[in-house]
Amino acid sequence: MALLNTPVPYPGEIWAVVRFLASRSGPVAYDTLRTFLEPDSRESKKLTTVHYALTTLRSLGLAEKSGDSQEWALAGDLTALSWDDYAAFQRALRSAVLGLRGHQPAETADDLRRALVWSLTRDPFSESFNWTVVDSRHQRDAPDGELVFVNDTRWSPFMAWATSLGLGAPAPHIAQRYIPDCTRAVQQVLEEHLPPGAPADALDVLRLLREHLPVLPGGAISNNLGYGLADDRTAGAALSFALMRGKYEKWLVLSSDSDAKQPIKVQDPEQSSMRLCSSIARQEAAHV
Repeated sequence: MALLNTPVPYPGEIWAVVRFLASRSGPVAYDTLRTFLEPDSRESKKLTTVHYALTTLRSLGLAEKSGDSQEWALAGDLTALSWDDYAAFQRALRSAVLGLRGHQPAETADDLRRALVWSLTRDPFSESFNWTVVDSRHQRDAPDGELVFVNDTRWSPFMAWATSLGLGAPAPHIAQRYIPDCTRAVQQVLEEHLPPGAPADALDVLRLLREHLPVLPGGAISNNLGYGLADDRTAGAALSFALMRGKYEKWLVLSSDSDAKQPIKVQDPEQSSMRLCSSIARQEAAHV
């Protein structure tokens, strides 16, 4: 059951189930979940959103059913989740989809990973997308020549999943459009792995981001799907967009040392050429 295919719920609906499970002190009976989350469906024998949300979480290693009983509990990176910690839910969902933190990449996410890789090769500085644009201009853009999306029903779920993973966002001021804005995911990775205040080598930071977001150009998943980079010091448009947002929102400091031997190349819409960056420092939120 692919994540971009019905009847898989959108991540926002899955989050409602996760929050309820996280708010309880132990496993929760399936009937209890339906009673509280879908009271109008109690008399129906049809499978509902709660069922498919639990099935999806289990396929991602994030929920488990107790033996032969109908009791459910969170698992994996969600085991100790606080009911109101959406950022932790994002990180866990991203790790499960991308095969990080000991997760095996779930087969149910194959189509989502492939679409994410394609979208993150696009330029959020100058491009935005809706289904009509994707279908008419980009459906054969994948290196293997296959359709990026099997059909139009995959587009809306893709936008929802990409946004929940921090790897995409609605286009500002353009209704029903999407841009490959990976800023949220980049920020979360750097918050977790880059100590604040101390400048780090920019190339090391670039490699760190590709390791933890392997759908970025130059990352392992992207490379395996044929989107290799000629120069691993080039950040790429989508990652450049996130780094420049960090700079302008003042949670990143991008510096350039004229003597640096391996500066990275970051796209900057205010410059006619690439911005060279030799070090990156993360600022604490209190400094913003």
